[in-house]
Amino acid sequence: MGAGVSGGEMSGVDLARVALRAAMEAAKKNGGGQKAKRQQPRPVRTVHRDGREPMGLGAAIGALVTERAWELPAVGATLRERWAAIAPELARHVAAIGYEADAGRLTVCPESSAWARKTRLEQTRIIEATNKSAGRTVVRALRILTPGPVLTAELADTDPVPAGPVRTRETASDGYRCAFAAR
Repeated sequence: MGAGVSGGEMSGVDLARVALRAAMEAAKKNGGGQKAKRQQPRPVRTVHRDGREPMGLGAAIGALVTERAWELPAVGATLRERWAAIAPELARHVAAIGYEADAGRLTVCPESSAWARKTRLEQTRIIEATNKSAGRTVVRALRILTPGPVLTAELADTDPVPAGPVRTRETASDGYRCAFAAR
């Protein structure tokens, strides 16, 4: 049944317009029609370091290192040497094998997937302990390699297991000789 719009009836769009106008007039009466005053942003002050302003000790040392092109001590070697003190519960199963100073990333290699998972779960604590040990923020991220053999100081002192006699074509197995001849 088609409903036509007669002179006395209003369509849905017209009703919506009337309701909107009524709401806007009510808002003006209640003070809601005024736009809220925006707070002015505070001016940003740039402090120039001309030598007369106070400066923190860390900032002063950093400025000296930069101005005079001094080299800071190698943190990576210290971190790897102190790994057993930084993470004693992980040291026998996870090795600290590298440090990237530019990225602030310490690379570790766990011996199994279980130790890799434990390292991932504790990486925040490991980073905090590492930075505390270094006395400043030197590690911002931990790179955990896929599980592999871990050489601890105790294992590195022992001789590796001999692989056996060196194989040559003359001492190779019969299957190797047959395959080589077929080639």
